[in-house]
Amino acid sequence: MTKFHADPLKTPEERIAVSALPKEKRQELINTLLYRYPIFKNGVSFIESFHRPTGGAAHDSGRIGGLLGESRSGKSMICRYYASLQKDGGYEHKSQPIIYFEATENMDLRLAAIRLCSLAGACSVPGLSGHELTEYVILCLASAKTELLIIDDAHYLLCNRRRDQFAEFRAFIDEMARTKLFNILLVGEECLHCAIYETAMRHGQFYHDTVKLFGDSGTEFEMFRLLLDRIDDRLPFASRAGIETLAKDLHRYSAGKIGLVMDLVQRAGLMAIHEDADRITIEHLRMAANRMRAPGDHYPYFERGGCVPR
Repeated sequence: MTKFHADPLKTPEERIAVSALPKEKRQELINTLLYRYPIFKNGVSFIESFHRPTGGAAHDSGRIGGLLGESRSGKSMICRYYASLQKDGGYEHKSQPIIYFEATENMDLRLAAIRLCSLAGACSVPGLSGHELTEYVILCLASAKTELLIIDDAHYLLCNRRRDQFAEFRAFIDEMARTKLFNILLVGEECLHCAIYETAMRHGQFYHDTVKLFGDSGTEFEMFRLLLDRIDDRLPFASRAGIETLAKDLHRYSAGKIGLVMDLVQRAGLMAIHEDADRITIEHLRMAANRMRAPGDHYPYFERGGCVPR
């Protein structure tokens, strides 16, 4: 289970200490950096309300819900963080209350079943197909005492699929919900709403929320600037980078998608560690943006002189 680097570096002494850590450890801190900003907290609260709706120890079961939003809006990080909060008994005890599963574009039902069973602690999957395969997956999840199954990128399973593949995955999700052993949270793009709504209606409607992007003006942009400042508080360098002063370029690059912001800042941070720099500079951000920009994007990001302003 991922352990996130969520604590800010509050003093110069803390920054100096973390900057003296081995590069491998600092790389890990950058790759697991997390700031629980308001949109993030709302997403976590939504999942909790779907998982344990009364706020007590009892989990809900038999329902299909959704966390929707554009790609790279931060949904996956919200789900991984929520899954990291579980108190599990480990595979030896076959206790996995929350299973986080990532779908892929070319995944068929058998591959999905194999990966789900593996996450639930099963060593192998017998040569089954159809309804029997679904029953085996449910048995594995039941043995793992699963309370919440999170299927990330679920649009790969249910949207833009051949009719027979769509029907197969929809029936798979429907059958799991019918057992009333655990809840199923589908995470992905807005197309999921239409794709699963008819099925979800049979299981208490489609309880869902949407992760929104940061706007480029007014209060939303100020929240975006604050987010950058809080990310800077957690970067493992001797000095702060001051990346919030480059909020306009970072917003233009990311279109308000936190996933793209983190990709860029993390890559720039890794460059800075490699060069033994005391902080991320504007050159690191410029180089990262030039190497990671979208096709057809020719905007001159971070073309403002030497270093990120302090």
